[in-house]
Amino acid sequence: MSRSERQADLSARSHAGFVAGIRAYLGEHLPPDMAARGRRDVHPSREDMLGITAILSRAGWSVPHWPEAHGGPGWSGMQRYLFEEELMLAGAPPNNIQGVSLVGPVIYTFGTQAQQARYLAPIREGREFWAQGFSEPGSGSDLASLRTRAVREGEGEGAVYVVNGQKIWTSQAFMADMLFCLVRTDTQAKAQLGISFLLIPMRSPGVRVRPIQSIDEGESLCEVFLDDVRVPVQNLVGEEGRGWDYAKFLLGNERVTTADVPRNKRYLAALKAMAKNAPSPSRHGVRLYDEPVFRQRMARLEIDLIALESAAVGTIELDDHSPLTPSALKIHGTELIQGLLELQVESLGAHGAAFFPHESVGEAGERWLRGLGDAPDAPGVLAEYLFRRAATIYGGSTEIQKNIIAKLLFGGRQAIASPVSEDQAQMQQSAERFAAQWRETPWRDFEKGDASLARRRWLQLADTGFLGLGIDEAVGGQGGSLDDLAVVMAALGRGGVAEPLGSCCVSVAHLLATAEWPSERRREALERLVSGAQVFAFAHLEAEDGGAPGARSVATRAAAMRDGFVLDGAKCAVMGGAMADFFIVPARSITGAADAAAPVALFLVPAGVPGLKARHYRSVDGQVVADLSFERVELASDALIASGDAAALHIDEAILRAIVMACAQAVGTMETLFGSTLDYLQTRRQFGAPLASFQALQHRMAEMYGELALSRAMLRRAVAALESREPAMPSRERIVSAAKSRIGRAAFFVRSQSVQLHGGIGMTQECEIGRLFKRLHAFEVEWGNAHHHAARFADTNDD
Repeated sequence: MSRSERQADLSARSHAGFVAGIRAYLGEHLPPDMAARGRRDVHPSREDMLGITAILSRAGWSVPHWPEAHGGPGWSGMQRYLFEEELMLAGAPPNNIQGVSLVGPVIYTFGTQAQQARYLAPIREGREFWAQGFSEPGSGSDLASLRTRAVREGEGEGAVYVVNGQKIWTSQAFMADMLFCLVRTDTQAKAQLGISFLLIPMRSPGVRVRPIQSIDEGESLCEVFLDDVRVPVQNLVGEEGRGWDYAKFLLGNERVTTADVPRNKRYLAALKAMAKNAPSPSRHGVRLYDEPVFRQRMARLEIDLIALESAAVGTIELDDHSPLTPSALKIHGTELIQGLLELQVESLGAHGAAFFPHESVGEAGERWLRGLGDAPDAPGVLAEYLFRRAATIYGGSTEIQKNIIAKLLFGGRQAIASPVSEDQAQMQQSAERFAAQWRETPWRDFEKGDASLARRRWLQLADTGFLGLGIDEAVGGQGGSLDDLAVVMAALGRGGVAEPLGSCCVSVAHLLATAEWPSERRREALERLVSGAQVFAFAHLEAEDGGAPGARSVATRAAAMRDGFVLDGAKCAVMGGAMADFFIVPARSITGAADAAAPVALFLVPAGVPGLKARHYRSVDGQVVADLSFERVELASDALIASGDAAALHIDEAILRAIVMACAQAVGTMETLFGSTLDYLQTRRQFGAPLASFQALQHRMAEMYGELALSRAMLRRAVAALESREPAMPSRERIVSAAKSRIGRAAFFVRSQSVQLHGGIGMTQECEIGRLFKRLHAFEVEWGNAHHHAARFADTNDD
């Protein structure tokens, strides 16, 4: 099973029975009023948070990530992920995360047998509520500077810690039974080494709680004062002075929840419902959901969500324990939360300032809804929007997460690479050798736009055997999967190879392999393609359509005549067209006057046929390109490759394959730009210090890493969609368009930042950075740019 097929196997479709069981149980046991509050309330109650834990405990599901020895269900990472998603979509309130997800794992990992016996069952069964005491007024994300003191008094069983200090931003402390708390037990040791981990009963004398009202007017945040609080020494977790280690374990215990994908999915669903049911049409006279600008903005956020989920699922699939992952997922997950909520508020129009605090959503909201339409989440939107403004602050702010990523990157840590098979590793090495040879080509050879030089390079590429990769050997291909081909394309991309692989290899190989020809003719054509003896170029872009790929955009006409066809029209930006022997041309097969609804057919057109005029030029990255015009070009009947519905399907499939492989190349190129920039910042010095020491530049590298991580994930998702042949074509088109749009945006960011961080040298022709910058620019334009694919994604919405 290929890498991409393994990812597809992790999808919800592979766990249909598991998901159905979760839904059935929640449908029977989740009270409707609790679900309504779960969807509506910004600040859930103690009763609901403990209540949902008790409900799930009866099925053995209340602590899904705990080991079976401590009451966990023994689920896989993917099952836990799907379970959390089903809870969110069902409207279940959150559990007491501080107990279930944070302190529980610390206790069963580092706690004594007595501590496990005392605390784990009440957490698991929803009988005890916990709060977290980490941040202090002078120590927010910088926990090592905390000042709350714990002084040990006495000896033996009767010994206690006397705790004095103050904690802040302590969520739900006013409703908590217990507080797990970082305290300083040694003021002489190094900052991190003097910290211990204590369990403090909230009803202890000397504990005072002051709720803090946040800007949404709710009071889930609290300030906790600890004045001579006496805590039994038995409440120390693990060893004295190792609290910092336990805190790091706690904060990094769950790899993918930082992305908050289920919450983002719920917000997206609510946004769509609100846009569909907005009380009045937009200024364009259509419902807000169909308003072009709003729809594309919504599509962009949905694409970001697909990328985020792909990264989270990939983390599970690859068993990725890289410390980079939680920080990168949190940055993008929390920014997406805020983006979705901002658009929700905007969708309310003039009602976007109508505020219903937590206590009055029910009564006032019901009255308001009568005039708003069917938008059930609308009353609490502004309160949720205000509260979630803190999403990029709590749990370690975005800036702290960037610091973490940068420190790891400049310390030599990289994300886990996607695994490759032994055969793929050999292909990858072969591609890298070719790329190294290709890079030795002087730029002046590319500047000439010389078709003969381009043809020579193409023959060298053919010698590697890559041109037939991904096509069945039975029809003349080289065999291998699309996953294999993506591995090769990424390796070529890392080397900056700029050749028309999409239009002269990936797409045409598929079209020739599916041609409605006798098998021997198909085989001969593919053998000529694979050997490089002849070059076939896919002329798919219509000059009058602005470069939108796809069968729907075809305007070139092929009129049937007695013994063949007459071709009229124009094609633009045919990559590799200046060196091609044949063009594969989509055209509408008409019988009379021009008909935009006529079926599409595919034709094989020789480059030297009378009536075909070609204008040759080169692209910014040195490829040879042609614009074509067809003026009564006469073709024999055997020039027909495919016709009818099959032709349209083959065209779209060929384009999807070319797009995904272009994305693979782009991801490889981004990896090289990222690595080169990382190295440059560590070696280049300014003002007596390495550039890598400046925080502003560190944060740029963290942002580049985040874009690269999402791009890798989107590529895996797109390859999996092509390999599996599921879901059906419209959904596969959406996934591929999402990949091209998201990776296109990332490519723009990464190439721009790479040049910026290299400074003046990055602007020179002799620097490889400039070449790669231009290569990614060409990628962004080829096969439809990010804007085109975001619009296409929106137009093929599954809703």
